[in-house]
Amino acid sequence: MAATPLRIGPEPLPVGSGQSPFEAAGTVRRFVQMMWSSGLVQAATDLRIADRIDEPVALDELARRTGTDPAALLRLMRALAAHGFFAAGDDGTFRHTEFSRALREDAPGSVRNLTLLANSEWNWRLWGNVADAVRTGEAVFPSAYGKDLYSYFRDDNPEAATVFNRAMSESGKWTTGPIVEALDLDGVRTVADVGGGQGGLLAGVLAKNQELLGTLLDSPEVLRQAGESLRTGGELADRVTLIPADIRESVPVTADLYVMRQVMHIWDDETCLKILRNCAASAKANARIVLVEHVVTEGAEPNPTFTVLLDLLMMLIGPGRERTERDFGKLLDAAGFDLVGVTRIHAPLALVTGELRS
Repeated sequence: MAATPLRIGPEPLPVGSGQSPFEAAGTVRRFVQMMWSSGLVQAATDLRIADRIDEPVALDELARRTGTDPAALLRLMRALAAHGFFAAGDDGTFRHTEFSRALREDAPGSVRNLTLLANSEWNWRLWGNVADAVRTGEAVFPSAYGKDLYSYFRDDNPEAATVFNRAMSESGKWTTGPIVEALDLDGVRTVADVGGGQGGLLAGVLAKNQELLGTLLDSPEVLRQAGESLRTGGELADRVTLIPADIRESVPVTADLYVMRQVMHIWDDETCLKILRNCAASAKANARIVLVEHVVTEGAEPNPTFTVLLDLLMMLIGPGRERTERDFGKLLDAAGFDLVGVTRIHAPLALVTGELRS
């Protein structure tokens, strides 16, 4: 099944659009100044401006609610309004736009935590060192912080870990529906969500398929934040088992279908192979595995900008990366699975399906 991917991230430069040299230079200038625009959206998010506005509000009142200097806030609000975040009234008030509402904590499609994550101190630091990573081929994060990202979260910045986990849940809301619609559940009775975080995907699968049983595997710290519907007393709890596990060491659940959403891209090939082999060791005969990942295209076919930016971020963090269909095929084959196919969905992701060889 093919679908037109959603465009997430900056639009590519308009190559071949007939712009003059000065027009092209202006386009490039706007492109490289996106950091400035991102910074002001980050400021609005940090100050929780979107959460402090319901009806149109006067500047002084908004400054009181946000604990900010009125004159400085006015300058920020002007810049935000110029970008389509909030709108100014002739009476000096500011009101929401559809873009600013997305920054609210309670918005249906909230991207508040995704914004905080994308503009976190460690993220800014990494993106300032892309050239160094390209020169050396080495990840930036370990040299900058003296440890890997997840150790940094655990040891130095648990608040950043909370933002990260919440951002992953926000991101998952964009892709869970298309994934659930595209999953082939023929002959499946038991589903294991491996490295499934707070369980948003598993919850979506079980909610739509009442006959299925599910298992959520992740670290104890992450499982403590599992969605309410999966925990004791939740509407799906009687069909769910939560298993704390280091999936690099073992995947202690026997299932018909193993699903991993954006797990492979975190790790190098050696670790990915260990995880896949752990799944194979526990799986039922003819079990299937579905890797929900960005699939990098080869040759002249253009990649979504978000896919290639994410690939660079994985390079900066280390040791993961985004992979091609050929890459996934090699990993699955080495782990004992046959590549069945790649299904593009209406999101910047694809379902890479493998079947356990008998």
